[in-house]
Amino acid sequence: MIVATHLFAWNPSLWAWPELAADVRRVVRRGHLDTDWNAGRTRAIEVGSRAFLVRVGVPPKGIFGAGYVLTLPVTRPHWWPEKAARGVTAQYVDLRLTELHMLPPLTYADLAVPPFARFRWGVRTSGVRVPTALADALEELWERRTAAVPAPPPRARRR
Repeated sequence: MIVATHLFAWNPSLWAWPELAADVRRVVRRGHLDTDWNAGRTRAIEVGSRAFLVRVGVPPKGIFGAGYVLTLPVTRPHWWPEKAARGVTAQYVDLRLTELHMLPPLTYADLAVPPFARFRWGVRTSGVRVPTALADALEELWERRTAAVPAPPPRARRR
């Protein structure tokens, strides 16, 4: 069975993700991190779909996390308080992130060459589906690139 692949965007200029370093360490320690994520307006996301996190808006831009979709999309108030106050909603899914990095192992420069160059990686919303042929190539490149990324050092314990 072929599962779909979706991009889930993170723009640090809109949300700082203050727990990112701790979440990276959690993934290393536990092997995964379960989190909910905005899926924009996309409702056609299946449980088990492959998920990649893409950093947009602020350099360094690129793919910095991967995992799987755990739930079907559900409608909730928009994550941006001003939009939520106006009654705007968004779709959300639960993700199990099995890899998460502070910096993108796959940069926009990596994705600017064939076959990746024909796809717009700087998505404006989450939940965008990656075409199957590109998803397969992305998976291979991700595996090669992340195999060479060292694990982050453990955080010093307070006494």
